[in-house]
Amino acid sequence: MTKKNQLADLRRLISLSPSNLRRQFSRYIYEEPETVLKLLFKLIKTERLNDRKKENLFTLTRLMIEQYITPPLPKWLMDELSSLIKSEKLSEIDKAILLSVFEPEELLENLDGFEDFVDDLIHTKERFGDFIVNQLRSNPSRLYELYNVISEKSRPEGLMAMIEDLTGYEEIEILRLLELFTYSADSTIALSALRAIEMASTQEAIETLYSISCLNQELSTEAEDAYIALMHEIPLPKQPFVRSEETEKNRYIDLWVSLIDGNGAMSAFIGKKFGRNNYFFASVLMKMSVGIKDTIVIPALTKEGYEEIKENYFTGDLSFYPVSEAYLLKLIKHFLKIGTQWGSHIPIELIVLKNILGWNVLEPMEYTYEVDEFEPVRYYPKDLFKFPFDTWWMHDERLYRLLKPYKGLQVFEIPDRLFINIADMFLDYAREEIVPYCELCSDIIKNSNYNRRTRLRRIFLTIRDEILNPPERLFDSTFMNFGVVATINNTLHNLSLGIESPEHIE
Repeated sequence: MTKKNQLADLRRLISLSPSNLRRQFSRYIYEEPETVLKLLFKLIKTERLNDRKKENLFTLTRLMIEQYITPPLPKWLMDELSSLIKSEKLSEIDKAILLSVFEPEELLENLDGFEDFVDDLIHTKERFGDFIVNQLRSNPSRLYELYNVISEKSRPEGLMAMIEDLTGYEEIEILRLLELFTYSADSTIALSALRAIEMASTQEAIETLYSISCLNQELSTEAEDAYIALMHEIPLPKQPFVRSEETEKNRYIDLWVSLIDGNGAMSAFIGKKFGRNNYFFASVLMKMSVGIKDTIVIPALTKEGYEEIKENYFTGDLSFYPVSEAYLLKLIKHFLKIGTQWGSHIPIELIVLKNILGWNVLEPMEYTYEVDEFEPVRYYPKDLFKFPFDTWWMHDERLYRLLKPYKGLQVFEIPDRLFINIADMFLDYAREEIVPYCELCSDIIKNSNYNRRTRLRRIFLTIRDEILNPPERLFDSTFMNFGVVATINNTLHNLSLGIESPEHIE
């Protein structure tokens, strides 16, 4: 490209699609960062902006500031920002989005009129609330971005003022944002958000409060009292909303779960298209010992970005199975139940995911796996070196104490009496831990679109049966033999590396 006119090239750049803008960024920008930024502010003042141009222009401006502006903030930039906050061309929310690239303290110290601007913004109730509603109706995944920006850039008093301004809104989009703030570490903010939801006095408010009572350990009692009080005040809806089969069918573009591994962990992969070239990705890590361990949410992906994430997940070690939304929710509720029993912390990202996808209430609920009658299948050691069997050995402090005197030896050099002792320990472990893993893996396959993988499912059920009803000679079970040998071998290996406790490897 001929480098003639930076302003003209910036006009061309902000007219591109968001994905092309990222790809063409380096070709269209070639002047010094300060020059480019001054031209971007000129475009903000003078250009006729449609939604795409405005979004691209704001993205570029924020990106250039993040990359090239460091404290102390230059006077020319403060002059531009001072002009910007007085401009009638942009809405207060547009200005706030641009200014959110800075820390509030930086602007309080350097930008004349910033305090007045913040005060005006906070007290424009209808505009602020309507902005939240419009943003989330056009793209529900923006909930995560809005929550992050507000959380990271607001002082406690600012958050309290925002919650006060949103009090009285009945729209579900507002309630979903307020629900996130009930998980604030600041109890005053959390309780204020709860009261703001209660003040909506709608069926959706009752659902939201019930959700909080189920998942938010700190506010469970207050939320329960609030939704019970509202239930007495508000009549039941005449026709509860039920998703149609057609809506259910078109709801997701991708929905997958992995089988559970020998450490009791499994993953869910969720993908959704919210608009043209606007994709959303989330993953949920579930673990038998803690419940919901981690949740990742990535909104506003291009198609290329989404496909790249999917490729990385699907070419890894995990095997994913496509499932229905109803079955995934069944799994998540089950792991939430495990988490409540252990007192585990629920990641705020899971609440974000719930609200973005409109799951409404995730009530922790244990379910029993259905084990059908089946014909046992003959399997071989090679089957046990495939995922997820290769991690199903035992980790236990007792093993390290028993095997420490034999550090440096091979499995076949261990005394027979010790071998048999460890085999008995492994059988007890398998009954408690591996049986439910086998049941869960079998259940996932049964409820997936890969339900014709009957041999794999029968292997799980065969192993389950061998553990619950072991043969007279324990080592006639291929799995038990494999599990005991792998347990001893891996413990000896860890001891040889200087690892003398399973705590050091988990």
